Amino acid sequence: MRTLTYNGGIFDEGNGWIFRKVMNWTFPGLLLAAAEIGLINAGILSEGKIPRPAMTVILIFTVIYVIPSVFAFPTAWFLSWGRTRLCRESWIDLYKKKIVYHKAVSMTMGKPRYVDFSVTQLRKVEVKRGEYILHGAVTNETVGGSGGELKIPVAFENMQAIREMARYK
Repeated sequence: MRTLTYNGGIFDEGNGWIFRKVMNWTFPGLLLAAAEIGLINAGILSEGKIPRPAMTVILIFTVIYVIPSVFAFPTAWFLSWGRTRLCRESWIDLYKKKIVYHKAVSMTMGKPRYVDFSVTQLRKVEVKRGEYILHGAVTNETVGGSGGELKIPVAFENMQAIREMARYK
C-alpha cells in the first residue's frame, strides 16, 4: 500500500493556479486603494489641487481596476484557503488493484468529516489541469452507492501512480 498526501506546490500548479493568478493581478489594486485612501485623507486628491483630466483618469482607473481588486483579492484568497484546507486533510491510499480516496468534505470545529471513495476495475484516467477523472467501479464506502466516475483534485504527490494503474491511459 502507498499513501499519497497533500503537496502545496502541486496544488498551486494544478488546482490553485487560478486563485494565484487572480491574487497576483489584484494585489497591486489593494496597494493602490490604500494609497488613494491616504491621498484623500491627506487632502491631496481634493478639488482643485490636481488638474481635471488627471482626476478623470484616476477616477476611471479606480472604478475599472482598484474597486474590483478590493473585492476580488479577498474572495480568491478565502476560496483558495478553504479549498487547500480540505485538500490538506484528504489523502489517497493505493493498493494493488484498488484506490481509496479519503476526501475531507467539511470541517467543523477543526475536525474534518470524511467520505471514503474506492475505485476498482480502473479503466481510464483523464488528466485535466485541475483534476484527475477516474473511470471504473466507484463505490462510496461511507454512505453507500456506486458510480462510474470519480474526480480527484490535482493536489497530491506522485499522482502519476494513479495513471499507471489504469488499463487505458
